[in-house]
Amino acid sequence: MEEISRENLQNLCSSLGIGEIFAKLLVQRGITSAEEGRRFLYPSAEDFEDPFLLNGMEDAVKRIRTAIEEKEKIVVYGDYDCDGVTATAILYDYLRSLGADVSYFIPNRFGTGYGLSTETLEEIAETLFPDLIITVDCGISSVEEALFMEEVLAIDLIVTDHHNLPSELPHAIVVNPKLNPECRSTNLCGAGVAFKLVQALGGIKKAWKYVELAAIATVADVVPLTGENRLIASLGLKKINSREKINKGLRLLIESIGLSEVGATEVGFGIAPRINAVGRLGDCSEVVNLFTTEEYLVLQGLIEKLNRANELRKSLTQEVYREARDLLKEYDLATHKIILLYKEGWNPGVLGLVAGYLTNDFGRPVVLVTGDEELKGSARSPEGVDIYAVLKSAEEFLVKFGGHKGAAGLTVLRENLIAARNKMDDYLEQNCPKEVFSRQEYYDLSLFAEEITLPLAKEIALLEPTGEGNKKPIFRFSTADYEVRAFGNGAHVKGKINDKAEILGFGMPYLAEAGQTGVRYDLLCESSINVYKNVEKVQMKVVGAFSKGLAEGGESLSLFNRYLRSNLYCEEACESVAVEWSELPDLLYDEDFCTLYLSLSRESAIAAQSLDGLKGKIASVEYGKGFDAPHNEVLIAPDADPVGYKRIVLLDTPLTKGYVARLAKNSGAEIYVAKDRYPYQGIFKNADLSVESIRATYERIGRFLYAGSGASSPLDLAERLSPTDPYLFLLHFYILFETGAISVGQGFAFSVRGFVDPAESLFFRRLSALKKKL
Repeated sequence: MEEISRENLQNLCSSLGIGEIFAKLLVQRGITSAEEGRRFLYPSAEDFEDPFLLNGMEDAVKRIRTAIEEKEKIVVYGDYDCDGVTATAILYDYLRSLGADVSYFIPNRFGTGYGLSTETLEEIAETLFPDLIITVDCGISSVEEALFMEEVLAIDLIVTDHHNLPSELPHAIVVNPKLNPECRSTNLCGAGVAFKLVQALGGIKKAWKYVELAAIATVADVVPLTGENRLIASLGLKKINSREKINKGLRLLIESIGLSEVGATEVGFGIAPRINAVGRLGDCSEVVNLFTTEEYLVLQGLIEKLNRANELRKSLTQEVYREARDLLKEYDLATHKIILLYKEGWNPGVLGLVAGYLTNDFGRPVVLVTGDEELKGSARSPEGVDIYAVLKSAEEFLVKFGGHKGAAGLTVLRENLIAARNKMDDYLEQNCPKEVFSRQEYYDLSLFAEEITLPLAKEIALLEPTGEGNKKPIFRFSTADYEVRAFGNGAHVKGKINDKAEILGFGMPYLAEAGQTGVRYDLLCESSINVYKNVEKVQMKVVGAFSKGLAEGGESLSLFNRYLRSNLYCEEACESVAVEWSELPDLLYDEDFCTLYLSLSRESAIAAQSLDGLKGKIASVEYGKGFDAPHNEVLIAPDADPVGYKRIVLLDTPLTKGYVARLAKNSGAEIYVAKDRYPYQGIFKNADLSVESIRATYERIGRFLYAGSGASSPLDLAERLSPTDPYLFLLHFYILFETGAISVGQGFAFSVRGFVDPAESLFFRRLSALKKKL
C-alpha cells in the first residue's frame, strides 16, 4: 500500500464523515479529494458526463435525426448476450418512441455468429429494406462488412460498440468510448453506449427510463465499475430497489426469481444468466420483447422460457465442465501456460462460462473451442493477464477474434489450433512471470478484532455495487488469532471475532481441521451485515485461505482418520512406482509446476519439505485443498482428487492399493509411492486388534444408537464414545464399516447390523500383517 498522508486522511474523514480505516480504503482506490469521494459514494444523475464528449456522437445523432425526419427505415443490429440484448432494447424502444420506422435484428450464435457478416447483411437488405443500420455491442472490427454495405448494398452504417479497437476501423460513423481514453465513459459496455446515445438524442430525463437496463448490462458484462459505469450501475440498481417505476419485463423477471433486493451479486448470478440463457441455446431475438412490450401474457411466456432455458444451460455447463476437467488429465500445465481445450460436440453457448470456472480453478488463461473444421470458442483470463492481447499474439493463425482484457471470443481453423496455442504460450512466457499464475495473497488491510465494527461495515457498504475495477475490500486475518469450527454437517466453518462480528467460510471444511494438523492459514475476508431477529452483526466471509506453513507437533486425530479412510477404496489394477525416500527430489516434473507430494501425516509432510533437493522448490504446504496453478507443493489430506499434476507422490505408504488406483484413475498423473514408509507406527504397534476388543466397540456403538444419540462424523463419534483412546476407536470403526457391521448413509446417518468376523476386512488383514513386522 502506498504511503498515505495524515493530512489527506483527516481531510477525507472530516469532509465525508467517515472513519480512518474506510478513508484508507478510498485513498487506495485513487480517491484523494472530498469531491471525488462524494461523487463516488453518493452518485447523482447530475454527475453524468456530456455524451457529446464521445467521438462520433455528434455525427451519429445528426444521421439518426435525418433518418427519422425523412421516414427512412432503421435496423438496430445487436448481439445475443445480456449486454447486446439490453442495448438493442434501449435503442429500439427509444427510437420507436420518437416515431421512427425501426426494427431490430439479433444474430443467432449457432448460425450467424457474433457480429456482422455479408450473408446476414444481404438477408437484412432483402427482408427489412433498411436505409440505416445501427450496431450495438458489435461492429468495431467489421471493416469488410462496412465496405460491403457502402459499395454493394448502399446502406448507411453507424457502429456503436465498446470492444477493443482493431488496427483499422470500419468506414462508417463510429461511436466507441475507447476512442476517448481521457473521458469517464471510456469503459462503457454496449448497453452503456446505447444509453449515452439516447442521452445525446433526448437528454438525461429521456435516458433515465433505461438506466436500470444499462445497469444490468454493466454488471453482467464485467466492465470496470468506475467513472460513468459506476453512475449507471449504482443509480440503476437504486432505481430498481427503490420501487420506482422500472421496466415491466425486468420487474416481472426479478419477481419470478424471488429477489427482494437486487445488487451486483443478484445480477451476476440470477438475472443476467437468465437473459443470457436463451442466446446460449439458440435464437434469442424475442428476448428483446421482454424489455419492450407491456403485454402481461407475452411477458409471462418469455419469463417462463428464460427460466427453462437457464435450467438447461446449467446442466449443459456442468456437462462441459466435467468433460473439460477430464481432458486436463492429459494436459501438461508445466509446458503450457495457457489451457486450450477442444472437443467437437460441445455447446458453444456455454464455453465462456466453463472457461471462467477453469480460470478460477487453475489460475490460468483458458480457451475452449468446438466445431468441426472451423472452430469457434471463448476465452477467459485471471487477474493480471490480458486475454485479448494473448489472442492478438496468435492472430496470424486465427480467422477472427475480439473482446477485451478479461473475456474474448475467437474463430480458428482446426489445422491451426496447435500453432495458435504455441504462439499464445510464447506470449505468456515472455510477458507474464510465473507469479501471475499463482493465487496472490492480495488484501486491502489487516485488521484486529476490535477494528471490525458495524459502523465500518456500513461504510464499506457505500462502495456497492462492487465488481470489476471496484472490488469488495478484502481484509486479512489469521487462524492463529481466530479459531474456526465446523457447522452444516461439517461442510462449512465459522468463528467468533468479537461480540458484533464473526467469520464464515462456506465449502472450506479443511479449515476446521487445519489447526489440529499444524497448518496455519491467513484468511482473506469480505464484510457484510447480517440481520437476525432485528440484531445486526458483521459477517466476514472467507474468500481465500493461504497456508503459512506447517508447525511441529504431535499426532493429529483428523489426519489419522483420513489415512485410515484412504485404505477403504476397492483395490484395482493400476500402474505405480515404489520409490526410496532419498529419490523424492528426482521426481520433480518441472522446477515450478505439476509435481504433488501428497501426505496423510504431519511427520511425512515436515520431512519432505525439509529434504535436501526439495528445499526452495516447494511452493507451499496446504491442507485439504491443492494449489490452483498447480505449483510443486506438499498437500496434506486433499478433500478432492487433484487434477493438473503430472506426477503425484504419496509420502505415506498405504496399507491397501485402493487409494493409489483412485488417484491414478481420477488425476491422470504418474503415481509414485514412498517405499515402506508407514505412518502412525506407534499407534498400530500398540493397537488391540483382537476380535473381543473390536466386538466391544461394536456393542458400544449399538448402545449409543439405541439410546437415540447421534454424531456428525467418525471423529465426533470417537471423541464421544472413546475420549481416552479415540485412535483405537477409529481403527475399530473402519474395520467394522468395511465388514458391513456398520452402515453409514448420507450426512453420517449410521446404523449397526450383525457383527462380522474382522478377517473379512482387507484393511484389517493388511494392518495385522504390518503390526507383526513392527
